Amino acid sequence: MHVFYKEEFKLGVSPHQRSVEQALEHGVVCIDKPQGPSSHEVSAFVKKILHVNKAGHTGTLDPNVSGVLPVLLNQGCKVSHFLGETSKTYVCVMQLEKEVSKKDLVKAFNYFKGKIYQTPPLLSAVAKNLRIREVKELKILEVKERNVLFSVSSEAGFYVRNLVFDVGEVLGVKAEMAELRRTKAGVLTEDKCITLQELSDYYWLWKEKGNDEKLKKAIIPIEDFVKLKRVIASDDCLRPISTGADLAIPGILAMDEKIQRGERVGIFTGKGELVAVATALRGSSEIKDLKKGMAFDIERVIQGF
Repeated sequence: MHVFYKEEFKLGVSPHQRSVEQALEHGVVCIDKPQGPSSHEVSAFVKKILHVNKAGHTGTLDPNVSGVLPVLLNQGCKVSHFLGETSKTYVCVMQLEKEVSKKDLVKAFNYFKGKIYQTPPLLSAVAKNLRIREVKELKILEVKERNVLFSVSSEAGFYVRNLVFDVGEVLGVKAEMAELRRTKAGVLTEDKCITLQELSDYYWLWKEKGNDEKLKKAIIPIEDFVKLKRVIASDDCLRPISTGADLAIPGILAMDEKIQRGERVGIFTGKGELVAVATALRGSSEIKDLKKGMAFDIERVIQGF
């Protein structure tokens, strides 16, 4: 990170030192979604349990799919539009019409590594256009008779059900998705998940017993979830930025290297809080050589001051 100036930071609070009330405004909870309810219903449950004004999930899981479902809270919902490239990891049980050899399975799976074409299924809520999605890792974990357990890591918008069908087409046998679980979404993994019942218990402990330890641990700061290159703004600029003013070069204290013109970045306080998402009007190499001028166009204000 290139540092321009140093100053004492007075405004804001470190994300990991927020009170429960502050965490509920700028946090995300990682829910272990059960099979049955839709992702929208799980978000509604979270909203009711935590008594927040807004709650929204990031990346839909079908009702019969379980696993990692990040749910953004209140002001944290504002970052949902900037998470589209978040990669996902799944574990799936594929059931074949008849047994095939491990050698044939490996050969068939190898066809679907890297960038592949997919068309969203008819039941999906997106346009049924042919798209390209990258499969970053595809691994067979276990084979037992007609059942194949495998893991797949891919970019957002990938349909595992389509993959199962296509693998069956290559093998020449009917293939169905028997069970699917998401084990990772972006930086959030299964070990960071809690159930809806646990979330309800943690909230009760805080409200009724004054014990906020477990609830504070369960609410993850959005700063840990949003992975954007960072720009640190001076305290004097925070209030104008939070009202939509662009960030000029004199207000930059530090920034990550290799920021490109047109790249989306996060504007942060010196204490590490995400203030806004912005678009770079100049590259970092150009900004270093200038003393004045606009540097970042504020796209979305996340937090006010």
